[in-house]
Amino acid sequence: MEQKKRLFIGTFLKTKELLEEYPKLRKEFEGAIWGKWVEEWNLHFTYHFLGEVDTRILEPLFKSISPHLQEYQNEIKLKGLGCFPSIRSPRVLFVNIVDQNSLLKEIHQNLANALKNFDVELDEREYHPHLTLLRIKSFKLDLFQKAMRKYQNFDFGSVSNFRVELIESKLTHEGPKYTPITNLS
Repeated sequence: MEQKKRLFIGTFLKTKELLEEYPKLRKEFEGAIWGKWVEEWNLHFTYHFLGEVDTRILEPLFKSISPHLQEYQNEIKLKGLGCFPSIRSPRVLFVNIVDQNSLLKEIHQNLANALKNFDVELDEREYHPHLTLLRIKSFKLDLFQKAMRKYQNFDFGSVSNFRVELIESKLTHEGPKYTPITNLS
């Protein structure tokens, strides 16, 4: 029987400032948007969502990407909020990630090259690193835009190093459970 694992390559990212502001931010958006907020311990950004991956290709896939699964020394700033696809029709609320050296885009491209020989669907859109906070189900546009203005340039802190990981995502009734895969034994 074919076994599959739901996988993505990402970085868990939390700063003191973000963790302090997150409850206040959620309160600020109360009555303006509805949806599922990401739990504090699950805050991350994604390089590539791999989807349901056949476990039979997991070992060669892991071997191919493992040179990129490491700790990196590079400043990443969390600055202001954004939304996809637009401010007038928001579906995803996120914190902008500022990477002056474009290392995140380089890692994204290196991983795409390492994954090209595997049966995984990669997003072809331009890579925009962001920290998802909420998948929006509905909103009140005027209140949403007012709250967005307040956090437009908010400084959510920075980190000087981060780790790229292969992460398994198990969907549960309580929300997704993320587990880094550090080895295959």
